[in-house]
Amino acid sequence: MNLKQLMRTQIAPQLVNLRKEKGLSLQDVALQTPLSMNMIALMEQGKPLAARHYQRLLKFYGKELEFCIKDLQ
Repeated sequence: MNLKQLMRTQIAPQLVNLRKEKGLSLQDVALQTPLSMNMIALMEQGKPLAARHYQRLLKFYGKELEFCIKDLQ
């Protein structure tokens, strides 16, 4: 799985869940962060954007992204 697929299939759905768990709309998040509604929507769709945008959104949610390197089987 490449990074683009990882963003779309695993990270993007978690971003949507984080927002919905807090009962927030895209507009609510945009008003409370330096990110536009369009940028947040693109991240929630798993579009490949600069990591700093994802970091800002995750910081707002009180989360951080962690990567793990595994042995090939």
